Amino acid sequence: MEATHVFVKGRQGGGIFYRKEDFLVYITIVSVLVRQLELEVLAFCPMFNHVHFLFKMIEPGVLRKFIQLSAHSFVREYNAEYGRKGALFQKGFGRSMKKGIKIILGCVAYVFNNPVAGRIARKASDYKWNLLAYMDNKSPFSKPVKRKHSRYALKVALKKIDYFHSSGTYIGYAALRNIFADLDKEEIRQATDYLLYKYSFISYTSLEELYGSREKLLVALDSNAGSEFDLEDEYGDHSVYRRMLKTVVDFGFTGRDLNFERLPEKEARALYYLIKSKANAPHSSICKFLHLDGKMQLPHYK
Repeated sequence: MEATHVFVKGRQGGGIFYRKEDFLVYITIVSVLVRQLELEVLAFCPMFNHVHFLFKMIEPGVLRKFIQLSAHSFVREYNAEYGRKGALFQKGFGRSMKKGIKIILGCVAYVFNNPVAGRIARKASDYKWNLLAYMDNKSPFSKPVKRKHSRYALKVALKKIDYFHSSGTYIGYAALRNIFADLDKEEIRQATDYLLYKYSFISYTSLEELYGSREKLLVALDSNAGSEFDLEDEYGDHSVYRRMLKTVVDFGFTGRDLNFERLPEKEARALYYLIKSKANAPHSSICKFLHLDGKMQLPHYK
């Protein structure tokens, strides 16, 4: 058995996923392409500034096509949403072949456990965006949906998700705003769970075959974080990005304002020092968070 571990990184390590909408748009784009190209994905995990995939038996040409199409579609949506221009992802991507069941199982654990190693989840299935929790649960992070007893607004939202999914179309930012527009907070959580369940592209059947059962899979992931030596990864402490995000949101940056590339240098500098003092974040992490990429002369804090 063979598999391919793929690592896609933000340009110069810069942030990609600041809001749930960023994750949702990207995941639906990937889902549509996985279906179109008939790919088999054993593991997936989007983090703040990079994404991991583990594909089963994928040809190099098909992989390049997938990476190009997914990046192009997402960057087009992302740039339109945030009023930015240019690349979002680093040129090229990391790739490592995995042969043999034992090595592949280690890579599955590694990919799914990125948020655990990054200190933003207690266990792999607690992290919404790697889709592991949707293996056999339609509502892992919200109250179960009972359509018959739901408000009309939620019923409409779920029908819209059904329409996009059945037509093989990804859900962009404008469509997400339309879907969530009339929902309360709990209904948004329910609609989010429903969307991720519908668009999940993980080959759960193959995972169960590899591990023997769902229960054995979860036990294995909880007891083994896996390892990866072939790709230059950024395991690190990703909880710092959550602290920085809370800091800027508390300061008034929400929605489309979470594009710091548009900030004048004076405002970017002030925000840098605010984050430094409030979030106790290292210099390199703040630069990645704000997409400073060396444009401003700032003291190098350790």
